[in-house]
Amino acid sequence: MASTFKTSNLFSRYTKADGEARQRLIWRGYGEPGSRKTSFGLEAPGPIVVFSFDKGLEGVVERYQNDKDIYVKEYDWSPTEDLDQATAIDLRDEFCADFEHAIQHARTVLIDKENDLWELFRYAEFGAPNDAPRNYPQLNQRYRKYMNMPKAVDINFGLIQGMKDEWKTIQKKDGSGEKGASTGKRISQGFGELEGLVHLNLHHTGQSIRSWAIEVGKARGPGGQDVAEKRFGPEEGFAAMTFTEFSMLVFPGSTEEDWA
Repeated sequence: MASTFKTSNLFSRYTKADGEARQRLIWRGYGEPGSRKTSFGLEAPGPIVVFSFDKGLEGVVERYQNDKDIYVKEYDWSPTEDLDQATAIDLRDEFCADFEHAIQHARTVLIDKENDLWELFRYAEFGAPNDAPRNYPQLNQRYRKYMNMPKAVDINFGLIQGMKDEWKTIQKKDGSGEKGASTGKRISQGFGELEGLVHLNLHHTGQSIRSWAIEVGKARGPGGQDVAEKRFGPEEGFAAMTFTEFSMLVFPGSTEEDWA
C-alpha cells in the first residue's frame, strides 16, 4: 500500500542527504622518523600552509618549494619548568587565529606535529603538569572544534604524528604494588580521538625507498573500501607512493591534474 505521507513535510526538520564526496583528503599520518610522513603531505596541491612545531622541515621542504607555493609558520614550543601558562595561552591563541585564516585561503594545510599541538592545548588549559583536577571534556571540545573546522571547506588537511613506546601497568613480582612496564610496541602520539575524526588513517613505515610503505586503516571516499586495511609498499609493487597516486585510489576517476 502506497504511503499517504508527503515525505517533504514529514522530514522537514532534517536535512536530506544528497551531497557528493568532496575531492580532498583529511588524514592522520603517523610513523617513525624518516618514513615519509611530511614528504607525503608536501606532495599535496599548493598553496600549502605548514604549521611546524618540531622544526623538522629542513632537508625536506626544499625538495618541493620550487614546484609550488609553500608557506611555513614556526612555533617556538618547548615546554620547560620556566614556561608559564599565560605564555602557552598566547601561543595557542596565535595558532588558532593563524589556522582559521589558513583553512580559508590555502589548498592544503599540514600540522607537523599534531602531538606537539595537542601538548600546547593541554598546557594552555591546565598549566604545567600537576595533581589538580582537570576538566578534560572542556579541553577535548575546544580541540575537537579546530580539528573539525577543515571539513566545512574544500581543502586537504593532514595531521602528522610521531610515535612513542606503549606502556602498561603490571603487578610487581614481590606483590608490593604495581609498576609501569613497556609492552615492546610503538604507538602513535597525540590526541586520542583523532583517529575517529579524520577520513583516513595512514601508518607510514620504512626508512628508504626499498622499504617505504603506507598501511591504511580507516578510509573514507569513493574508493575507501578498496584501500582500507591494505598495505602499499615495495612487496606489493609500490615504491614510495606519492600523495597524488594515493589520492587517485581514494577517488577513482580523478587524474594527476586534479591533484596538481
